Amino acid sequence: MLLELFFVLLGLVAFYNCWWKRRGLPPGPMPTPLIGNGYQLSKYPSSEAACKVWKDQYGDTFTIWSGERPIVCVTDFNTIIHHFVKNGEQFQDRPDDSNYLNFVGRGLHGVFLVDGELWKNQRRFALHTFRDFGLGKNLMEERVIEECDSMFERIEKQRKGGNPLISLVDHVDIVIGSIINNLLFGYRYNENNLTEFKDLKERATLAITTAGSPPAMICRPNPEFYLKWPILGNVLATAKKTSIHLQDFFKTRIQNHVDELRNVDLSQLEPTDFVAAFMKERYRLDSIGEEHFFSDQQLVVLVYDLWLAGQETTSNTIGWAIGYLIHYPEVQKKAQEELDRVIGSDRTITISDRSDLQYMQALCNETQRISNMVPMNIIHATAEDVVVDGYHLKKGTAITPLIGVVLYDEKIFPDPMKFKPERFLDKDGKVKRVDEFIPFSVGKRQCLGEGLARMEIFLVIANLLNKYKFLPGEKMPDLKRHHGLTVHLKNFECRVEPRFN
Repeated sequence: MLLELFFVLLGLVAFYNCWWKRRGLPPGPMPTPLIGNGYQLSKYPSSEAACKVWKDQYGDTFTIWSGERPIVCVTDFNTIIHHFVKNGEQFQDRPDDSNYLNFVGRGLHGVFLVDGELWKNQRRFALHTFRDFGLGKNLMEERVIEECDSMFERIEKQRKGGNPLISLVDHVDIVIGSIINNLLFGYRYNENNLTEFKDLKERATLAITTAGSPPAMICRPNPEFYLKWPILGNVLATAKKTSIHLQDFFKTRIQNHVDELRNVDLSQLEPTDFVAAFMKERYRLDSIGEEHFFSDQQLVVLVYDLWLAGQETTSNTIGWAIGYLIHYPEVQKKAQEELDRVIGSDRTITISDRSDLQYMQALCNETQRISNMVPMNIIHATAEDVVVDGYHLKKGTAITPLIGVVLYDEKIFPDPMKFKPERFLDKDGKVKRVDEFIPFSVGKRQCLGEGLARMEIFLVIANLLNKYKFLPGEKMPDLKRHHGLTVHLKNFECRVEPRFN
């Protein structure tokens, strides 16, 4: 009797898992009960590698499972544009991640993982504030150049100190971290507070790596359920601990800033950093008795989101550029020949030089394409019942445009794993528009820091290449890709040779 009951239950589980819960959804790899496709995903070197295989096997639109949550993956560029751009409001929501967000101490705050009026209001405020600060304009260009100059001083100090091997990635980290920190809090990183930056960077990297791992994907819909599971419980504990540590760090920095402005008339304040702008806007709304989203916890998580997004993706992209330029010395040589022809000295390269540096622009584009920083994107959800590729999806269905698969599509970018800036140049050597080049995502959720990121990538790479020749260290950089919300390049040391006396 017990044996018969066992087989009946087993049959019911198989029926539910293999057919019932998957009915109406696009096909995809068979999920394991409670675990979903996390285990299958972990067997591939990276998420985009797995999704490329599943696209070939199941078609342009397929379903993977995060625990017991289905995620519809869209890989065809035209389908992505049709739904996420032309009908963007239908796909602008986020899945219900309240269990996970409460578990890691964030709650429904910030800007990246929320939707509705909170998201619209805070995204609009962030965009307006950054625009007021000159994001993408001369003021921000001056800040980027200032950080580049400081970086060159540190590199020269290290080089002349007798150490021929240098981690350029570490130096770039400081540049990008200092820019975003100055934008948010109003102060740079220098020799006196580098320990603070290194600690923050280490925690931020751990947070992003953990949150984007296959085990985290399994647990995200219901973390408390998996907390005592082997391996999964450890990943969750790390995610929670790291998130809370980062929030505590930002709370302290915000409180320090609040103390500095305690005797300032906020109504007359001309903010020069994001936290001050947030405080002024909260004061304004409070003074007129208007309800708002400008709470203490909202500021903490909003700064958390902006700092990690502003630091991790841009810094890692430039790190990948250096790694690929060492592996492809012919590309490095070609870029420096253009610099010699157009610039002809070690003067600082500015945004005004960009139109004359066509190959450099193509090199930056190719770096963003091949580094493929956020291959899985942040998951969206349907805001209403929709039809995607012939499949009827209910409101609230998790769905994502797989930008990473588009950027590695052989039909669009032949030989996609080859570092080839020429793919972005026309027959006259001019930068050409490639519609499928969408490293900042598309639609309503497109990266709000795109202007700053493009500027940073161009100015840092161009000025580094103008100053130095990059050569291998004791071994070549490891270009292997790994799982994560963003794709990190393993740190490496290289030799740098000045190009001018």
